[in-house]
Amino acid sequence: MTSLNELQIFGTVVEHGGFAAAAKALGVTRSAVCRRIDGLEKRLGVRLLDRTTRRISLTDAGEALYHRGSRILAEVQEAELAVSEYGEEPRGVLRITSPIMIGLHKLVPLLPPFLRRYRHIKVQLDLSDDVIDPALAENDIGIRWGEQRPSSLIITRIAESRQIVCAAPAYLERFGAPRSPHELLSHNCLMMSRLGLASNEWSFLIDGEVVPLKVSGNFVVNGGHGNYEALIAGLGIGRVTDLRVVEDIRAGRLQPILREFEPDDAMGIYATFKSGRLVPPKIRLFIDYFREQMKGPLPDIAR
Repeated sequence: MTSLNELQIFGTVVEHGGFAAAAKALGVTRSAVCRRIDGLEKRLGVRLLDRTTRRISLTDAGEALYHRGSRILAEVQEAELAVSEYGEEPRGVLRITSPIMIGLHKLVPLLPPFLRRYRHIKVQLDLSDDVIDPALAENDIGIRWGEQRPSSLIITRIAESRQIVCAAPAYLERFGAPRSPHELLSHNCLMMSRLGLASNEWSFLIDGEVVPLKVSGNFVVNGGHGNYEALIAGLGIGRVTDLRVVEDIRAGRLQPILREFEPDDAMGIYATFKSGRLVPPKIRLFIDYFREQMKGPLPDIAR
């Protein structure tokens, strides 16, 4: 009888497209993976994979085993999750991928109470301003900005933020503050290259309509941290999230501008995770905790 371990190894080879990649994912040697697949094929009396020097592909028998085996493994995992609900405490490594700004200024400050409460959960946080692991092949939860496209993942809104246009007092003393959005066209605006054109089109509420305005300037950076440091240094006018800017505005290091033209709608912050009939306790607890901690009105900054 084929073992669950053999099904997992076979499925990993198929999903990673080869023996070497599967071995790396499983933390074993390539030869060990090859031996297990060869043994499985010999015992079943059929070829499961067609191999060439460049790629592998499923035979008809292999495709049948892969799809049925995947369902079996999913059932086993869900059975384990159901039983784990009766354990004293949730446990395991919780792998999260998040944009840098959300991770540093929302997730990390709220982690200590969560980890004290759930002592057997360990968090592995991967911060990047690029969308990494979009299908969550290597992570349990993905934190994302803005509206999300439909996908096979579960998507749930956990918080919201808004973009604030501001500048350092030194810049405003030198060049003056714009009194309308269109005056930004004669100012040096800090731009982002990573997100493309959309990041350099700032939206404003003008005569009851949300109007995008393409800004320009002499400084372009590919990450939010560099953009923010340039803003603090007085290099130009920037548009940044309230997740970080609130304390610097209150301390006088930055000054908000054009607040009367700010759109009313806030940008959603979402948690994504794989679908299934049962959600692992560590995922459910994390999402419930952070949604509770991050709910409420947006930070109050005087207009």
